[in-house]
Amino acid sequence: MKTPTAMRIWLARVRVRVTLAAMAVSVLGAVVGSSLFVAGLHESLEQSLVGSAQQQAETVEAQLAAGGSAQQASVSGRHDVIVQILGSDGTLVASDHPDLTRAVQTTTGAAEGVHIAHLADTYAVWAQRGRGGQLVIVGLSEEQAWRAVKTAVVLLAVAVPVGILLLAVVVWLSIGRALRPIEVMRREAAVITSEHLYGRLAVPPGDDEIPLLASTLNEMLDRIDGAQRQQRQFVSDASHELRSPLAILRQVVDVARRHPESTSLDQLAQDVSIEERRMEQLVTALLTLARLDDHEEARWQLVDIDDAVLVEIDRLRSVAPGIVFDRSGLSAGQAFGDPVLFTGVVANLLSNAARHAVSRVRVRLEEAEGSVVLTVDDDGAGIPSADRERVFDRFARLDEARARDAGGAGLGLAIVQKVVQAAGGTVTVGDSDLGGARFTVTLPSHVTEPRPAGVSSRVHGHGQ
Repeated sequence: MKTPTAMRIWLARVRVRVTLAAMAVSVLGAVVGSSLFVAGLHESLEQSLVGSAQQQAETVEAQLAAGGSAQQASVSGRHDVIVQILGSDGTLVASDHPDLTRAVQTTTGAAEGVHIAHLADTYAVWAQRGRGGQLVIVGLSEEQAWRAVKTAVVLLAVAVPVGILLLAVVVWLSIGRALRPIEVMRREAAVITSEHLYGRLAVPPGDDEIPLLASTLNEMLDRIDGAQRQQRQFVSDASHELRSPLAILRQVVDVARRHPESTSLDQLAQDVSIEERRMEQLVTALLTLARLDDHEEARWQLVDIDDAVLVEIDRLRSVAPGIVFDRSGLSAGQAFGDPVLFTGVVANLLSNAARHAVSRVRVRLEEAEGSVVLTVDDDGAGIPSADRERVFDRFARLDEARARDAGGAGLGLAIVQKVVQAAGGTVTVGDSDLGGARFTVTLPSHVTEPRPAGVSSRVHGHGQ
């Protein structure tokens, strides 16, 4: 016997609920339909009896008109028929039932379900006035009509439940057959885990909702699998990047310990500081990307992009004194966003340009048609067309040796793309007229006032 909880769980199943709903609708329809059918059948039989009584009354009237006596005309020879003739003064003139001393009906027209004294049956009665003023009354027993109605009720009482049960069986089997592919998908999905994301659901034939559901779930698994692969690759690359400065630190410390005469304390501190700064930049960049991936809500405000560019150029002039920064094309430009993140975008673009430039970096900023466009050009080697999408991948390096020497980890441009897209903008790479690469960032200006949802204002740092 099922417990109440088990019963609720069983009743909550789609197959059970659909079958019960179909049965409920069928029962309601059967009850209403059967009631209407029985009522219509009874009315039809009653009308038929009244019609037969009328025909017989006309026959009696015709006999009277032909000169027949009332006693002869009233003889029917049947026990289920009553014929009476009343005179013009309402007295009973003749009757085929001598024991009936009172008239069955005294007015013209039809009557149904008439009870007559000393008789068990009810009668359908028709009365009409003859030419001589006499009233001809004919009553027909309703026993056969009621038998037909009862027979119909009995047949319906048997056929309706049987039909509803057959319908329930058909619905149960049909729903089970329709849900069988879903059950197969459920079993297949149960064995797909984070360690075995390569599995996919079998797509049943057809073009209805179930094959579409299987295809959609497979596409979702593809996206999850791709995201996990990207995450695993990201963790692997991050681990590899973190090992490099740690290995260098260990090497520097080991050399200083074994050969203290070969290095000074200042040199050791300088080497440790360089690798520590590289690790700090890498960890900061990793945290920035992680928080950007979380799509946390940001506190957006109006940011002066030109001020961020001027601050970063002043900083880079001391870091890269051999690079000339051309800011003649810099004009005022404002956009809605997180000031820390936008500062990181500017810093990453200018640092990347300075790292790959030979001697010159040019920055332009203009605002037109509801957009702020920031363009950064350098006179370096440029970026091949085939690598212009890959350059925004995490840990992507097009010049491995130079990137390592400069301390970059290949995360700066990935952060740039993530922040710009979160703010509703775009970033592209092209050829510069200076001979190197051109990075173009397009952001909605303060005129359009976007309200992007995505990144948190707690995301600090820009990474390299």
